[in-house]
Amino acid sequence: MADESEDKKESGKLWTPGSDETAPESRSGGEPESAEEMSEEELRKRIEEVMEKVTVADIVLDMMISLSSLAYQRMGIPHEVNEKFKDMEQARLAIDCLDAWCTVLEGRVDPEQVEPLKSTVLNLKLNFAKES
Repeated sequence: MADESEDKKESGKLWTPGSDETAPESRSGGEPESAEEMSEEELRKRIEEVMEKVTVADIVLDMMISLSSLAYQRMGIPHEVNEKFKDMEQARLAIDCLDAWCTVLEGRVDPEQVEPLKSTVLNLKLNFAKES
């Protein structure tokens, strides 16, 4: 059972061509191959291997992290950097979607993955009220 949870934690780490952290080992001796050194077929196989491990929850959680960053930007936070992007209706849409996704994920993914996002949604709501 512990192996299954380890696999799930690892599945959220997508390997991309040229990345060093999670790139599969090369067959010839331990160093990861760069995208330039791999044939198109080898690259396709490696991407397929990684994609077999990715879950819908992994993608949704990644989307939620990106959407929360966008929500702050659309609220113009921090002001000295993002004021020019301020659009409160877009921020509201992002927050409402994040709130709904938290509800959908409840009981379907590890609470340790959802709780930080629920806290982020609460923080976004508080900032939205302050900025409105």
